[in-house]
Amino acid sequence: MIRFWILTTLVCFILTGPQVVFGATEKDQMGEYHKQSETKLKEFKQKVDELKSKAGELKEDAKKEFNEQMKELEKKQEAANKKLKELKSTAAKTWGKVKAEMDKAIEELDKQYERMIARFKKT
Repeated sequence: MIRFWILTTLVCFILTGPQVVFGATEKDQMGEYHKQSETKLKEFKQKVDELKSKAGELKEDAKKEFNEQMKELEKKQEAANKKLKELKSTAAKTWGKVKAEMDKAIEELDKQYERMIARFKKT
């Protein structure tokens, strides 16, 4: 009878052990991805602040266009920050979806920033 309980316990451990291990790994990945995204957004904020400081050198007509594009960039930045908050509170089941949305938000930020840099280097 004791052998039966030991065997049953061992089988349960073998079957549930990988789930516990992989669950911890997924949680670690989620935490690491959150830190990376947070760092990217902080770096991006610094880039935007630097870009704003250089806006004073633009001509009046270019400043108007710059301000319009900066508003668009700030909207995208705000959306990415909201996704970051959502990412922090997401469950493991929906993490993949929110991660993909976060990746897209950061990609859109980068594209808008690069467009602005390209446009206003010419001015």
